[in-house]
Amino acid sequence: MPSYVSQVFGSIVGESRVRALETVARALMGEDPAHGWPHVERVLELASRIVVEEGLEKSSVDLLALYLSILLHDIGRFASKGRRHAVESARIARELVMIAWSNEDLAKAVEHAILSHSYSMGIAPETLEAKILSDADKLDALGAIGIARVFHTGRSLGRSFADSIEHFKEKILKLPDMMHFEWSRREAKRRARRVELFLSWWLEESGASSDS
Repeated sequence: MPSYVSQVFGSIVGESRVRALETVARALMGEDPAHGWPHVERVLELASRIVVEEGLEKSSVDLLALYLSILLHDIGRFASKGRRHAVESARIARELVMIAWSNEDLAKAVEHAILSHSYSMGIAPETLEAKILSDADKLDALGAIGIARVFHTGRSLGRSFADSIEHFKEKILKLPDMMHFEWSRREAKRRARRVELFLSWWLEESGASSDS
C-alpha cells in the first residue's frame, strides 16, 4: 500500500465491507492502465497526498465517503454502453453503498462526488470529498502518466495520433485551471509543463504531420 494511502486511509482499508467492495471493483474494472484498477490506485495516492498537503486530516472530510468515491468512480465505465460513465458509476456506487451500509447520507455523498468528478458533465463539486476526487482524478490525466493514458485510450477508440494531440489541447491542458486546492494547482502546473514539453517535441519531430 502506498505510504500516503496508508497514512490517510489506514483505518478504513481493512474494514470487511470495504474489502468486499474493493474485490467487486477490481473484478469489474480489470487491469486497464488508463481507467481500470491501476488508475484507482493512482487516484487514491493522489487524493491521500492532497489530504496530507492541505492539512485536511483533522477537518470535516468524511474519509469513508472519499475512499468509496475514489474506489467506485469509474466502476461503470466498462458497462456504460454509450451512457455517460459517471452516471452509470454513480448509480452502481449508490446501490453498493446502500447494500453494504444502508446509509442514505453516505450514498448521496458518494453519488455526488462521482457525478461531479466528470469533466464532460460540468457538475460543480460541492463537498470536500468531491473536490478532492475531482482534483486527484484530473491530476492523473496530466504529466507522463497522462500522456501514456491519452495514447492508450486513443488506440482503443481508434483515434489517430493527430486526434490524440488535439485531445491534449482541447482537454488535458485545461485541467490545471479546474483544481480546487493549492497543492493540486502546483502539481497540475508541474505536470502540465511536461505535457507542453512533449507537445513541443512532437511538433519538432513531426511538423504538421498527423500520423507519420
